[in-house]
Amino acid sequence: MNGKYDFFWNTMKLCDWEKEGDDDKVLEPVIKYLSEQDDRIIFEFEDLMTELLYNLDTKKLAEQCEKVDPQMCDDTFLYSRCVALINGPTYYEKVKQGKEKNVWTMEFESLLYVPQEAWALKHQNSIDEYPHISPLSFETGSNEDGWEE
Repeated sequence: MNGKYDFFWNTMKLCDWEKEGDDDKVLEPVIKYLSEQDDRIIFEFEDLMTELLYNLDTKKLAEQCEKVDPQMCDDTFLYSRCVALINGPTYYEKVKQGKEKNVWTMEFESLLYVPQEAWALKHQNSIDEYPHISPLSFETGSNEDGWEE
């Protein structure tokens, strides 16, 4: 795993897995930690998360997802990619290499909102006022090179 992502992975270690089953509760320590950081740190977290999700946005992985979940849509593929991130760098790499098919039966949508929630908590503001837009998109199909495979 590239050291570039260490900050993201180390922050994700704060997840409270004793609250497994309630995704928002699992993420509470991550949101609290980020809310205590400078805005640029919150934005960096989002940019790293988005880039990791973007890197999983490939035709090959979408086809694998669709085999496991014939009802797959863009959102279910995205929410399953979030599972790859929530489970750490080793699991992420297995998913990226197409070696972890169970990921496509799970989802962890709440991860997508962590930066906005941390910023909103810090500034006592609405998540709708969140001022940052990542240079990449995690939306399904945004990684054009990944869909040319």
